[in-house]
Amino acid sequence: MVNWACTTSKARGKHREGLTAQAKDLCAELGIPVIARQNRGIPWLMEQYALECLLVEEDGGLLAHWGDGSRFSFHPGMAVHRIKQIKDGKQEMLTQILEIEPGDEILDCTLGMANDAIVLSFAAGAQGHVTALESSPLIYAITSYGLCHWSTNSARMKAAMERIETIHCAYEDYLRQCVPDQFDTVYFDPMFEQPVYTSSGIAPLRRAANYAPLTEETLERACQVARRKVAVRHRAGTLTHLHFDEIKGGKYSTLAYGVRYADGK
Repeated sequence: MVNWACTTSKARGKHREGLTAQAKDLCAELGIPVIARQNRGIPWLMEQYALECLLVEEDGGLLAHWGDGSRFSFHPGMAVHRIKQIKDGKQEMLTQILEIEPGDEILDCTLGMANDAIVLSFAAGAQGHVTALESSPLIYAITSYGLCHWSTNSARMKAAMERIETIHCAYEDYLRQCVPDQFDTVYFDPMFEQPVYTSSGIAPLRRAANYAPLTEETLERACQVARRKVAVRHRAGTLTHLHFDEIKGGKYSTLAYGVRYADGK
């Protein structure tokens, strides 16, 4: 992991106010050093403490500052548009592929910025539950905080975000401790080594992501944990080392979903 620390906003620092309780808990959980702001600027703090990355608790989110000047914070991205599709009675691809039903128990093995987890949580409804795993401590910290603090006018979207249970761990380790049929569906969205779409907005996130490849052994274990199916989002034409029962999408898109059914296991 990079050399990093966390501090409060300059406004809070002026009044000698430290981190909020949730930020303190995240720092304790992840072993992130906490440094006093002392009315100092970000570049001064990063140089003083020889930091590669500094997390700053601003109003509504944790903002990651990198030594090269790039910054990154939580944003639900296309989840807003995808939820509007569902509200308007239109088909949303991921929820259709996973056949999400109200009350479903869903395991999202690759939380990232939670765009998919939010949509899945919304589709599963108030009786459903999404458990979302993230192995990168930086991404986990930013997203976990953002899910609790993101401001939205949609009460249903806010509730969907708050229902997501985030866990900092590698999905291989988590799947090994699951019991058979623990979840209705299991979902993977591994980080591509090369981005499908050019986006400067997620460039800082990519340097903190986990690029470990998904293995057949892990996919088989996921099928034991799932009651219905497992889906893997990937670049169309890749992941040929994995066995899927069906490939959805990809005909007119660079993205596809590999599906394994849990029936007959």
